[in-house]
Amino acid sequence: MAVAVALFLIITTVGLVLLWPSSDTPEISEDLQGLVGGASQLVDATIERAGRGPCPDLTGTGAPPATCDQIDVVLDDASESDGRLHLDTLVDPTGPVLEAGDKVRLAPTTNIAGQATYYVADFQRSAPIGWIAFLTAVVVVVVARWRGLAALVGLVLSYLVIVEFTLPSLLDGHSPVAVALTTGTALVVALLYLAHGVSARTTAALLGTLASMALAGAFGALAIDVARITGLGSDEDVMLKGFAGQLSLPGLILASVIIGSLGLINDMTITQAAAVWEVSDAAPQASLRHLYRSGMRVGRDHIASSVYTLVLAYAGAALPTLLLFTLADRSNTDLASTDLVGAEIVRTAAGTIGLVASVPLTTAIAALAASRRHPSTSAPSSHDTDPAGHADADTRPLTYRASY
Repeated sequence: MAVAVALFLIITTVGLVLLWPSSDTPEISEDLQGLVGGASQLVDATIERAGRGPCPDLTGTGAPPATCDQIDVVLDDASESDGRLHLDTLVDPTGPVLEAGDKVRLAPTTNIAGQATYYVADFQRSAPIGWIAFLTAVVVVVVARWRGLAALVGLVLSYLVIVEFTLPSLLDGHSPVAVALTTGTALVVALLYLAHGVSARTTAALLGTLASMALAGAFGALAIDVARITGLGSDEDVMLKGFAGQLSLPGLILASVIIGSLGLINDMTITQAAAVWEVSDAAPQASLRHLYRSGMRVGRDHIASSVYTLVLAYAGAALPTLLLFTLADRSNTDLASTDLVGAEIVRTAAGTIGLVASVPLTTAIAALAASRRHPSTSAPSSHDTDPAGHADADTRPLTYRASY
């Protein structure tokens, strides 16, 4: 197992070196900044007064009456003389109702008369999101203690790897699959050993995770090719293709399959390795076959719950889109054949394949490693199986029965 991990580390290091993004600053498109509201264009402000009334710019033009949000705002970073503005913007029926005291972010625009002004682009969320993250971290550390703290450090590490390596490398035009595999391997190696310690049990889970990740990627590549998924199912995909034409959108979907399924696969492999280790501790003389069959009984229950967990996670993320299709009265068959929903089905299927495969793979690796921890001094006893061949026979020793 140590040799296998060392080999994966060498391959991952080579991948990081070859795929590391260039230091050149990418050219920033002003059109894209305008579409997504670039941070350099947004201005923080506080609403002092909010109400609705007729739009003054349309008065006397012969245009039909229109209703505007009429708000007075105070800019957060401005002098007292020019820090107050009055804004009149057409009411957006899909937008939130603005109230006095709201912390908002303004984006530049021009009114009908061609004058420079602002409109409310979003709310300020830095402070509340920061408090939410802090409270979540406190709960994790209080309950899980040092392991919880290690998990939080791993979470920060994951963020840094994705922001500093994965996203810039993809924008540099590198293969999305190669970037995703390198990212996934680097994260899994670091996170597993950081959260669970360096041990044979953790290494067994690591090898099972890497093998399952590779299998999910291989199946995902085949499914994307067979289903002819283009990756152009949403407006964001089309926009991304327009501004970053070097990206392979089908490859990007496959990369999302690999990275997105890692968390659940990792949870499955850690559970399987722990289950096999507990059985080995409870029955030191248990045979390799007994350890494998015992671990698989735990794994089958875990598979049953994890498969629909994965499906519900994707369904929850795509819920607004599914509602739109429902309002349009599209049939289920027609809905499943669209590029957008088809991509989600491929993600779910590939993730499920990797998830299901992780159980026998990790259980076999863990059982092989655990069976060597307590060398048997004699042939396996009759307690390993009952006359019918079942590994959980009631003829097991009382101490083992109670522990299991």
